[in-house]
Amino acid sequence: MKRLLVLFFFLIPFILSAQQQYNWNDKVQTIYESITSLRIPEARKLIAIEKLKNPNNLAYALLDSYADLYQLFFNESTTDYNTLYPQFEKRINLFKQGPKNSPFYLYSLGLLHLHKAVAAVRFDRNWEAALDFRKAYFNFKDNSKQYPNFSPNNLYFGLLTTLIGSAPTNYQWMLNLLGFNGNIKKGNELVLSYINSKDAYAKICLNEALLVYPYLIMNFEGNPKKTFDFIENTNYDFKKNHIHAYMATNLYLNHQNATKALELANGIEMTPAYLNIPFWHYEKGFAYFNQMKFDLAQKEFIYFTSQFKGNFYIKDAYEKLSWIAYLQNNIKQADFYRSEVIAKGSQITDADKLAQQNAKSGVWPNALLLKARILSDGGYQKQALAILADKTTADFNTQADKAEFPYRLGRIYDIMGDPEQAIKFYKSTIQKGAQLPAYFASRAALQIGLIYEANKNFKEAIDYYNICIAMKNHAFKNSMDQKAKSGILRCNR
Repeated sequence: MKRLLVLFFFLIPFILSAQQQYNWNDKVQTIYESITSLRIPEARKLIAIEKLKNPNNLAYALLDSYADLYQLFFNESTTDYNTLYPQFEKRINLFKQGPKNSPFYLYSLGLLHLHKAVAAVRFDRNWEAALDFRKAYFNFKDNSKQYPNFSPNNLYFGLLTTLIGSAPTNYQWMLNLLGFNGNIKKGNELVLSYINSKDAYAKICLNEALLVYPYLIMNFEGNPKKTFDFIENTNYDFKKNHIHAYMATNLYLNHQNATKALELANGIEMTPAYLNIPFWHYEKGFAYFNQMKFDLAQKEFIYFTSQFKGNFYIKDAYEKLSWIAYLQNNIKQADFYRSEVIAKGSQITDADKLAQQNAKSGVWPNALLLKARILSDGGYQKQALAILADKTTADFNTQADKAEFPYRLGRIYDIMGDPEQAIKFYKSTIQKGAQLPAYFASRAALQIGLIYEANKNFKEAIDYYNICIAMKNHAFKNSMDQKAKSGILRCNR
């Protein structure tokens, strides 16, 4: 009897493993599409029902991971994090017991490690994120070798290949030594190949492919036209899919189209089925701000700062509130919001770092330059140019303002499609601002690099990308360095 009991307990893991299965059926697909539209409350109810019917289908645990990731990413709640983050590791251990003779085995483990890594980055656990990122990479790499026709690998392995490929050249030898092989062009092509696939797996992660691909084009190919052509020629349902609407809103907002961004943000379907994310109010506040509709912007920013439980972009939102009050000559209110910039939020994002830096400086921006910046960022270049039309460098008192003035003109002409004038003013910015802590000179060098690259003047482009990277201790350094390094890789290719 004792021997039988020992044998029974020894066999339990194998019995459980035999019972578990990966069954990505129509019901699973429907719930996946709910989650990746941010209808997460709806999805969680459906998962609970289906788990009772099919307790051994591991696909539902994978759906739980998706739901937890998006909830943590968008709402950044510490309370949710303490509850949900440990579940990623528990699911990883569960999936290790699953059937190994399936393309879903390594694929699911790769996804779980990737989900855990993204959540860790969001909560500033970067070392832990790096370890899970590495595991995800090798899960997808090994799975693509074992099951080369399993097309969903192309999305995630392609995404990771692009990210690794964007690392600086002087780090590539170390990545190669660790077994990483990155290539921006190859990675993006893998993602696009999945989007265009027509096989049996063509839909199981399509919503994510359509989410990440525009970001990959914009950030790693440096091609806004290609990005927006893809968005406008793809059959997105921005009304019902909030995650796609958020992606498009964010890209339009950061590329001088506040009108389009606001149209998308105000056009989404709002029901209790969707995850309630205060970030929509931040996006709308930004769009109204760039239209100089300050009363509407103030309302949206105040709602965001009062409702959001995380730290990302809190400082940036308070800075925008302080600028609104400053431009309305309400200095007491402006000072209050500036004190909130210093007291609240974090400095993980470049925008928040700059807001903190500006607030601690104690210096208010030049009102004229600020208005020109706001209008230009919103896509209103003619109005912005009109504000600066009769000014010269002599009209500004500080060295920072003297550097920002040609930078604003350079950005306006750049966006308006006049590269000759843009380069002239960008070079003036570098001359005046290279030794200053402000980001204007570095961004000017990056933009000159992009202009030269677009004209296939690759040597000149690389020179200016290197000038951008060489400038230290300015806001947005991380994001600008990444763009400049990606530009160098493209030019060398």
